[in-house]
Amino acid sequence: MVFKKALINVITYVMIGVLFSIGTLKICSYAFNITNLPGSNAQGVINPITAICFMSIGVWLFLYMLTVQVAKRLQPIVTVIVLAASILKLAELLGISPLQIDRYIFPESLNAAEGFVSIAPNSALLLLLCGVILFNVYKQGHISRLLSDICKITGFLISYLAIIGYIYNFEQVYRVGNYVPMALNTAIGYICYFTAALLAMPPGKFMQLVWSAYAGGRMSRRAIPLVLVLPMALGYLRLMGEELLLFDPSYGTALESSAIVFFILTFVFLYARRLNIQDRKRIAAEQQITESERKYRTLVNALREGVVYYDTKGIISFCNRSFSELSGFTDEEVRGRSVFDFFVKEEQKEKYRNLLENPDNTQKSEIYEENVRRKNGDYIWVSISARPVFNDEGEMIAALSTIVDISERKKQLEDIEAFSASAAHDINAPLARIEMIAMLLIESTEGQLDEESLELLQAIAGITSNMRGLLRDLLQFSKLGASAIEKSSVDTEAIVKEITAANMHLNPKAEVKVNSLPTLLADKGMLKQVFANLIGNALKYSANKEKPVVEIGCEQKDGSTVIYVKDNGAGFDMKDSQKLFAAFQRLHVEFEGTGLGLPIVRRIVEKHGGKIWAHGVPQEGAAFYFTLD
Repeated sequence: MVFKKALINVITYVMIGVLFSIGTLKICSYAFNITNLPGSNAQGVINPITAICFMSIGVWLFLYMLTVQVAKRLQPIVTVIVLAASILKLAELLGISPLQIDRYIFPESLNAAEGFVSIAPNSALLLLLCGVILFNVYKQGHISRLLSDICKITGFLISYLAIIGYIYNFEQVYRVGNYVPMALNTAIGYICYFTAALLAMPPGKFMQLVWSAYAGGRMSRRAIPLVLVLPMALGYLRLMGEELLLFDPSYGTALESSAIVFFILTFVFLYARRLNIQDRKRIAAEQQITESERKYRTLVNALREGVVYYDTKGIISFCNRSFSELSGFTDEEVRGRSVFDFFVKEEQKEKYRNLLENPDNTQKSEIYEENVRRKNGDYIWVSISARPVFNDEGEMIAALSTIVDISERKKQLEDIEAFSASAAHDINAPLARIEMIAMLLIESTEGQLDEESLELLQAIAGITSNMRGLLRDLLQFSKLGASAIEKSSVDTEAIVKEITAANMHLNPKAEVKVNSLPTLLADKGMLKQVFANLIGNALKYSANKEKPVVEIGCEQKDGSTVIYVKDNGAGFDMKDSQKLFAAFQRLHVEFEGTGLGLPIVRRIVEKHGGKIWAHGVPQEGAAFYFTLD
């Protein structure tokens, strides 16, 4: 493709160079009264108006090919020059205007040229076609492009026939009646211009067909040069043979016809063979695609999850059998309808439509749960996972969603949650009583128990308190899986200051630095849990330091906002970093805790579509970083 474009550019520049040279040489011959330049004979002379137009068009075409801004600014000027010259000369030929402006440009040269009258009618018409093409070059309308194409092809054929007339010595082709004939170099100049226009200027329907990558375009690009060059070449050879008396005219006509038929049949055979090879490859590829599609449909229809494929407007083009069974609608009822008609509540349709159409969200996958209505009126809980589909250029062209019925799982989770809450209440009550009794015994027997008995009672109170904390964290951890995220704009800085103030009893001497924090789109309650755990840990694990420092802030990394909580406390060894977020894993047994704080933080962050990580050095401190979606 690059080679073809370079070749077209080279041909175009050659055409422009020939056009400009013809005009320049003729102007020089008029200006300096040179009579031995090509085209200086009286019958085949180029009119000075035509020569000036050739020069102007040649310069403009060169600038146009370089795509410089000055070409667009000069286009109206060159167009006016060409159109005005053509209209004036046509009016002169029709007897409407007696003004012969060319006689005033080079009067001595023109008056000396015996037999010279004025511009040829066909040359004036071609000049008008040139002006129309120039006028439409920057226009985008369908009519403008069509008119420009008609002018290009008509002008090319007229100048082509004139050249054939000179080759065959058939004056009627390049002369109109008794008017002065079009000069050979004039015809060459025009055919160069129209060729350059066809190659380089914006194409209409005809040239779009010729330049298309399909079979029709490829055939036309091969056939057109053959049609243009072959008859001209064979006709010229025939005339040369007749002049050399190699054969008589009738034999020459038969020979030329036979040669044309032979070459055309050869072209048809070779191209038909090429098309057959391409068709065999295409049919084989289509069979492979059909087989792949059959396997794909079988596989997708065998999935238990519902699958829906839809465009960026939400219009469904495919759904599998499971989706039909899940929704209660048939495949025919689903295809062509909006995805927002299924499994999306009326008040949330606009929200999900914006998510689909907003370019900022096209790189993200969305997972959400909905309680939706089937065709028969029943309500079910579904988990929907939506992800974008991109083309080779990285543009989003569609989206794919998988839908899973989670009604039974929801019911089980609700039952488990109800049981857990009941069990927690039933267990928590006696634990609280045990802790209270132990504390009352310690207070009521103050000074009466020996040291060992006192330590045992304190141990009972501490163990029951830890068990109650563990029970509370377990309930919180278990509920996170079923809890839906309710996102809203959260003033992170206000939350951090509130939580810091509430936890200062853990380390009253700590210096807490709260840097500027952004407003985040998150579940406010869950985000509070994240900061409560991280800030609480930072205060607790730096309590043994002489000058404990805790810092909370944010930074930008790879286009994401990263929140951090740092301390200069106990720290940890990086080889144990994987244990930090595992349930019931504790790296510092000397500090109180249940081993569920960081796992809760991790689960909340991941539910938001973010990630969390940490960096630490033993006895020098730890830093926890997290991002949301």
